[in-house]
Amino acid sequence: MKKETTKKLSLITAAAMTAAMLSACGSDDGTQTSDATPSATKETTTATMASEDAEVVDQVEVDAEKLENGKLRWLSFWALEPEEGESVDVFLQLFKTKYGGEIEYIQTTDSTKYDDLATLVLGGNSPDMFPAADLDTFPGKASAGMFQPMDDYIDYDSELFPEGAKRINDMHTIGGKHYMACVAADAGTIILYNKNTIEEHGFDDPAELAYNNEWTWSTFKQMCYDFADAEQDKYAIDGWWYELAMMLSTGVPVIGMENGEVVNNIMDPNLARVQDLFREMHNAGVNFPRAEYNWKEHPERIGEGTTLFYPVGSWQLYEPDISAFGKPGEIMFVPMPRDESADEWYLSAAGGLDAYAMCKGAPNPEAVAAFIKCKLTANTDESVKEVNDKKLRSDYGWTDEMVEMYSYVNDLTNAHPVVDFYAAVNADVYELLHNPIKDASYNGTDWYQAREERSVVVQTYIDELNEKLKAMS
Repeated sequence: MKKETTKKLSLITAAAMTAAMLSACGSDDGTQTSDATPSATKETTTATMASEDAEVVDQVEVDAEKLENGKLRWLSFWALEPEEGESVDVFLQLFKTKYGGEIEYIQTTDSTKYDDLATLVLGGNSPDMFPAADLDTFPGKASAGMFQPMDDYIDYDSELFPEGAKRINDMHTIGGKHYMACVAADAGTIILYNKNTIEEHGFDDPAELAYNNEWTWSTFKQMCYDFADAEQDKYAIDGWWYELAMMLSTGVPVIGMENGEVVNNIMDPNLARVQDLFREMHNAGVNFPRAEYNWKEHPERIGEGTTLFYPVGSWQLYEPDISAFGKPGEIMFVPMPRDESADEWYLSAAGGLDAYAMCKGAPNPEAVAAFIKCKLTANTDESVKEVNDKKLRSDYGWTDEMVEMYSYVNDLTNAHPVVDFYAAVNADVYELLHNPIKDASYNGTDWYQAREERSVVVQTYIDELNEKLKAMS
């Protein structure tokens, strides 16, 4: 529920704020980019919602009053309005009809988003809202003065927040104040497969194993070894950047947040267990040899039956064409396997988060609060569940069993979500850890040597950031 308050601008001097922001902006590799101010446009689309769906949404009860100012300034590299030919999302229909909201899209790019944010904030033309699902806004960028806490406008104790989202939100606090509004901690990384390939090789269906709590590291590994045969051009695993999700299934992030402090877990033996598995499977020739294919993935091999598994972010399921993985009815997916040594089935929420940050000096925080409430209502109101599921079928071609599995994976993720903050400390920590996390899988590199070489310097950066967070508390 929105709390009435007066928004106060920071008392930091312009010079100090400029220095802090410019040190924090730029792309993840630390390079500087164009300082041109991005242009703003009102999002427009010919997309509509079917009349019967609109009637269902219209009946949804939201404790809402029309906003005095309905304009929400959204700085992002992706639009909130649907693509042409897609139906309007429930949350957007609620925002427009219940609150009189409209989206002003300030388009940026992934590599220039923080430069553009700094330019707008320092120029007194702040956006209202910024995407936080990439887990790079906090704590580094928040400590640099690019975002403001949201507690004066959002009730973080509301029952509308799922438990997983509440856990994620509570990780994003400084001095008890929240710098993120995560509305859903859904499936981050899934494993796509072709049902025909599974059946032809006599394997148990991974979906059934998952429903029976039998989809484990051991089961996954055995299937990979049984399938792979380099002489027959058959490999078990293709895809990019699934290694972190596998590591997080231990329940331990590389860089975590505990009690308002950044924590370095790089030396944790649980992470080493996963890296040992990566190296073993690489050396056994189980993985698709990306180096021999110009470091490009080949999802069509899933449809052809020559690759068994394709771990990927759940975003892949929302692509307009996933036919490379097979014909309709053949494509299926499961969560990352359960670590038998962990006390719970931990799953990475990275890539599946639906999360937002409020920009420093946001001109319309009330619109942000209204948007967040519409998101939460759309995610939790049972009366619109079928509308949401219908969109998955009609716009993205999902089957009923895919919809059912997605709900199951989301429930699992919401119960025990894990996220990593290694990309959100600073650009140096990102560069130190990004490649080593995946090198054992890609190249058979020794994780133990990599962590020994990096642990001390990573800890130095973390100590510096923790001092800033302590001062802000």
